[in-house]
Amino acid sequence: MAAPALTPHERATAVAGRTMVYLETTYRGYLTYRQDGTRHREALVVHRACSGVVVNPDGYVLTTDDCVRPDPSDLLADALHTLAGQRRIDPDQVDEFVAATRPTAVFSGSKAGEPPSTTVYGQLGVADQGRTTAPAAPATVVSTQSAGEDALALVKLQRSSLPAVELAADPTPSRDAEPVVLSYRPRGGDATSAEYAVRAGSATVTGRDPARLRLAGDLRTEDRGGAVVDAWGRLLALLDVTPATAGGPAVAGVTAARVADFLAAAGVPNTVSEVDLAYRDALRDYFAGRFSAAVGKLDALLRDAPAHSWARTYRDRARERLAVDGDAVENAGTWSRYLLSAVAGVLVIAAIGECRRRAWRLLRAAQLRAVAAGSGPGGEGTVGDHAVADGDTAATTETGPPSG
Repeated sequence: MAAPALTPHERATAVAGRTMVYLETTYRGYLTYRQDGTRHREALVVHRACSGVVVNPDGYVLTTDDCVRPDPSDLLADALHTLAGQRRIDPDQVDEFVAATRPTAVFSGSKAGEPPSTTVYGQLGVADQGRTTAPAAPATVVSTQSAGEDALALVKLQRSSLPAVELAADPTPSRDAEPVVLSYRPRGGDATSAEYAVRAGSATVTGRDPARLRLAGDLRTEDRGGAVVDAWGRLLALLDVTPATAGGPAVAGVTAARVADFLAAAGVPNTVSEVDLAYRDALRDYFAGRFSAAVGKLDALLRDAPAHSWARTYRDRARERLAVDGDAVENAGTWSRYLLSAVAGVLVIAAIGECRRRAWRLLRAAQLRAVAAGSGPGGEGTVGDHAVADGDTAATTETGPPSG
């Protein structure tokens, strides 16, 4: 059986994917026509979905202001699209209907001048569009910034002990870096699907300043509120996508530095639970090939948090990879033994060579003494049973020191 192969962006997704939240805001209101003050008889219900990311285990979710507090003009356009659907207006004529009606209508609450009623729900993992029962959790918008280019919002889910993302300490990736964007989209890429799941995709940094990262890639308006993370799942920026223009959607991310300032102003620290710290520590071993260590740490984590499905998944994968590939530490030990054996072999060969050179020098000295005592310069002498010419490099086997 083959070991499970790594997938693109797996490391970032393993860390930060579980911190993503599907947010759905529902607005219920009425259309009032400016000309005569008449009101559309039936209430219109508008749904707006986007992504968010948990920044504190106590249920605090970061998203864009536009996600949960859209401009009234945008909300009116959504209401008119809903009305067009109810009236079964030809899809090719919907935009014309919206453009013609927009200047003459207002989308408001049950009383003139009041905003539409609003409810917000959040879901983690695979999400069902329109769900208002468990596992969906009610949410409250607790902090927003003034509407504008960098506007953020903080939502409080009625859940706790949630996995939270970690803000990057250095949120300034280089232009050649390819951060990972995590956001909710219809599951399986089917636009008609009522199920949404976290999608991981690449983005390219095309520019940056202290407040924003400018990004390029397969990014859409529906990705707003997504998390822009590094390879280890640390938050670099929160994705903000404005509607399409002639050149396509304007895509940027509000930097982690601005996010940190926003959270500080809201009095909400960016913290990660002890369980999540242990999980990430185990993942570092897993992705480094230290599968034995990963299994041990994930086993310990699961004893304390048996419902941690991601830890269970990676514990099982670590066991499979350990069985198929072995362990990086064990493999390193094997290679160390090979290396030590090779070094020892080289040293033995070098020692033998040195002994032979010393023997030759001693033998040569004996030959010269024999020549001096016998036939004189240029003659031949004998050493043992072997004739050795002057300057010859033939080796001899010595049984003891040469005689003087």
